[in-house]
Amino acid sequence: MIAWFIAAVLVLIVELFVGTIYLLVVSAALFGAGLTAWLFDSLAASIITAAVLAAVGVWWAHGWIKKHRRPPVEESARNDLDIGQTVQILRHLHGNLYEVHYRGTLWQAQAENTAGTSAPQTAVITGKNGNFLLIHLN
Repeated sequence: MIAWFIAAVLVLIVELFVGTIYLLVVSAALFGAGLTAWLFDSLAASIITAAVLAAVGVWWAHGWIKKHRRPPVEESARNDLDIGQTVQILRHLHGNLYEVHYRGTLWQAQAENTAGTSAPQTAVITGKNGNFLLIHLN
């Protein structure tokens, strides 16, 4: 009986280092098997409980992760430190292309909106498209 609880704690410790939700589910299943062993004193019932709880938990966790996972483009945008930074507009090239100064060098940028009546001086980076910065004109 105590072996189930020890196994649950060991798997939980490993989960803290690895950081997957699946090991957390397995740890909970082992804890449930320990409770079953304590209540019914049956090895077969404990094994079945651990298997069923782990299977249902992994199925649920996989569905939850799949439902809440962001698209790769959005995930990379969330991790991009350039997005939201301000750039200085040096000159308008043509159409919606601009030459901007950012981090000590010149970049070509593509505006996502149109400029108002006056020439914009600054813009905010909203993304990247290859070597082009995508900007929102102020």
